[in-house]
Amino acid sequence: MLKRFRSRIFIRFLIAGIVNTFLSNYILLILLSSLTVGSATFVSQIFHAVGGYLASKYGVFNRSGSPILYALLVFFSWVTQWFLLKTMIDLSIRPIFAISILIPILATTSFLTQKTLIFK
Repeated sequence: MLKRFRSRIFIRFLIAGIVNTFLSNYILLILLSSLTVGSATFVSQIFHAVGGYLASKYGVFNRSGSPILYALLVFFSWVTQWFLLKTMIDLSIRPIFAISILIPILATTSFLTQKTLIFK
């Protein structure tokens, strides 16, 4: 299991993911000031999904994956992010801290799903 996290693929995933996550979560923070949590996470998730798929296809895994499985991963990630972010905000956790807590959880799930199911 640890070898997966030491591989070149994981390093490329991490670098691409950091850039994509930073950009999409910056958009999310801006959108949270004017949209509902559900709408804001949906819009930022679309941005994140397109950037993530292109980065994974051309820069991380260097092969075509399953767009349908990727879309399911995006949907699952969005629902998870929406539910957990709303719950944390309702518990008076500032959005920036809530997002920071969610990033490693969603990123780890995303990497493992993409490596084993989508871009295998």
